[in-house]
Amino acid sequence: MDVTIFEKFDQACSEKLSASIDEILRAGKEEKFCAISFMTTDDFYGCYLAWDYGNNIEAYYDWEQGSEPDFLYQPLVEIVDSCEEMDLCSKSEGKWEFAMGFLAVLEKNIRRIPDEIFRKNNYKREDVFFFATMSDGDYIEEMLDASAAMFNAAETRKTYGLL
Repeated sequence: MDVTIFEKFDQACSEKLSASIDEILRAGKEEKFCAISFMTTDDFYGCYLAWDYGNNIEAYYDWEQGSEPDFLYQPLVEIVDSCEEMDLCSKSEGKWEFAMGFLAVLEKNIRRIPDEIFRKNNYKREDVFFFATMSDGDYIEEMLDASAAMFNAAETRKTYGLL
């Protein structure tokens, strides 16, 4: 798969992800933990953020706190619209490669979040658990497992019961 299709999504994340994470952490400044998810649909048509200030991600699909920032949503929609030859509605090797490209962009940009954002909001990077998955569809568990391993240190995964 040609990962250059994610350039616009990567650029948007590079410019705006840190500020979004800062807002989430600032709102939960008094909390000990924070889990942040990047949720997409079964066909990757957009992405939204959801978060919870606890260390139990079992019910992530019921989290009430969420947002649909345009920088996550629109560039991904445009990528999907341009991938007419790829069937993103059915389980396939191509769909999983697309998922891994999506996760790689998120991983890169999560790692770029300055440590200062965590510190000024009373968190250590290890207190915040990041993951991505689908709201429904073929690769819910696979994306959650892959992203948890990609986005977080072993210490963080252990705190959230994923080691």
